[in-house]
Amino acid sequence: SKKILQFDGTYAIIYTEIKRKEVDPMIKRKVCNGYTTVTMYYDRALRDMPYAQCGVNIHADGTIDFISYTTRVITITPNGWLSCTGTYSPTTRKQIGRFLREYAPLLTYQHAKAAYILDTRINIHTGNTEDPA
Repeated sequence: SKKILQFDGTYAIIYTEIKRKEVDPMIKRKVCNGYTTVTMYYDRALRDMPYAQCGVNIHADGTIDFISYTTRVITITPNGWLSCTGTYSPTTRKQIGRFLREYAPLLTYQHAKAAYILDTRINIHTGNTEDPA
C-alpha cells in the first residue's frame, strides 16, 4: 500500500510498505565439472568462502554434510563423528580447512586427512577415533 504525505502543499513524499517476501533459504549454485553444468543446492555457504563452489547441508536428524562441487566430502553425525571421503584437489583441501574452522573448531585439515587415509572416524568433541561401523 502507498501513503502520500504532503507538507506545506508543495512537497509529496511517497512511502511504501515493504512486505517481506518468502525466500527459498537454499543456496543455488551452478557447478561446471568440465563437461556439463549441474545446479547444486546447499543449505548454507561457508562463512569464509561465501562464493565458493561448496556448501553445507544440515539434515533434520542433525547430520551435517560438507559438499564441494558435487561431491560429499565430509559428514558429521549428530553424535559428532566426522568421516571424510577424500581430500581431492588443492581447492577442496582449502575448503575442508575452512569448513572445519566453522563446524569443528577443535580439528584441522590434517585430522580430516588422517581420518580419510586411516579409514577411521574422529569425534569432533573429544578427538577420539574409531573404525567406521
